Amino acid sequence: MTNILSLVFLLFLAAACLIYFVLPRTVRSPWLLCCSYLFYLYDPQNAGFLALLAGVTLVTYAAGLGISFVKQRWKKRLILGVCAAGCIGLFVWFKYARILQETFGNWFSGGSSLSFAVPLGISYFLFMATGYLIDIYRGKIKPEYRLFDYALFVSFFPLMTAGPIERADHLLPQFKKPQPFDYQRFCGGMFRILWGFFKKLVIADTIGGIVGQVYGNLYYEAYTGPVVLIASLLFSLQLYYDFSACSDIAVGAGQLFGIDLTENFKRPFAASSFSDLWRRWHISLTSWLRDYVYISLGGNRCGAVRTALNQIITFALSGLWHGGTLPYLVWGILNGVYLCVGKQTARFRRRLGAYNPLYQSSFVRRCVNFCVNYLLFSSCLVFFLVGLYNTQPGALQDAFFVYRHIFTGWDALFTNSASFFSTMESIGFSSNAIFALCAGVILVEGLEYFEIPMHQLIRKVPIFLRWPLYYALCLGILFFGSFGKSGFIYQNY
Repeated sequence: MTNILSLVFLLFLAAACLIYFVLPRTVRSPWLLCCSYLFYLYDPQNAGFLALLAGVTLVTYAAGLGISFVKQRWKKRLILGVCAAGCIGLFVWFKYARILQETFGNWFSGGSSLSFAVPLGISYFLFMATGYLIDIYRGKIKPEYRLFDYALFVSFFPLMTAGPIERADHLLPQFKKPQPFDYQRFCGGMFRILWGFFKKLVIADTIGGIVGQVYGNLYYEAYTGPVVLIASLLFSLQLYYDFSACSDIAVGAGQLFGIDLTENFKRPFAASSFSDLWRRWHISLTSWLRDYVYISLGGNRCGAVRTALNQIITFALSGLWHGGTLPYLVWGILNGVYLCVGKQTARFRRRLGAYNPLYQSSFVRRCVNFCVNYLLFSSCLVFFLVGLYNTQPGALQDAFFVYRHIFTGWDALFTNSASFFSTMESIGFSSNAIFALCAGVILVEGLEYFEIPMHQLIRKVPIFLRWPLYYALCLGILFFGSFGKSGFIYQNY
């Protein structure tokens, strides 16, 4: 059931929603809390961590009350500091204990073997609880007195797989005032879930088979530079459609209960700059890091050099959030460097563009922005990719191997092009896959072009177009969906 692509999850969601609207409003939040804990208990591996989730909930709930009640500022800081350090400590332990043991050996573990199972959603509920405490300390919100509502905020099951990372001032008021059943909202939520399934099964998993085949066999050198380059470029699309699909399903599930969740993506590859891309990508995490890390470091109030350093530190922490190996850290730092360079050169590039007659065309400008942003983003993701496929501490050398290898074998495109196309087909780039990807991407980008949440946009589509779209998505999933693949990429984080 923790696999939100499974039939079990859909049946669970339907039963939870049916009972939710049958119950009186006063007990709907406790019911959702029960459902969230049942969701967590379903997987035997996660069931053992339910006490951890409940413990974090109780401690941070009490800490929020304590921060609000005490008058002395040093006491507020002490409570916040202890709880925040505890949350970060838990996060580091469960995420990085295995890596630390592999690096430092028996010295770290005291000669004993450690269990490295990672609780489902630990990154998300710890970050949400920490942000809640910081907001109380800053006076942005008041503490939540109803334990059931706060516990639901920390554990709401649509968020547990891969976020988004919600804020208390956005989610808690919705739990306090449950909405009546709304047919339009419910249908929009159902479509949003279907939309997520289509993006994941038809687009992301089809690309994932190709990328996995190449990056899972890097050192065999069975694939020439052009093949590795294509796989590296495709991974940016895979990651976007995979992660945004998971967010679509989470948002759609929330809509079924009348709860609005944060939109996590806004067509990032349509961004006008690299910094704009990051304002549109994983919005809940980037905004969390901006508000609680970047601003705490001084933000952009400390001069150009310090501002750039704050940005790089923030992105480095984002890399460590994804994983404790060097490739993830380099991925984060490289993104931070690109962002700083982009901001520092923005004025010069605008002046230079004014003298380029082609750049006066908005279409040409958008195409250039897309190509530059996509290539920069993909160049960083090489490190992310090797971190994903090689979790060993020495995985950084894989990224350098990729960068060296992509410049080899290009002559074969002209001397033995048949071999190249045969290789592409062998890794899954068949005619069916090409059709599914092209049709799927055109459909998704065409509808998401309006940058209106899909559960809202679909209700504006005339019914004679809406139902054919429903059928097209279902048929696309049945005929072109890659079933039986692994879960969402961001379930690992």
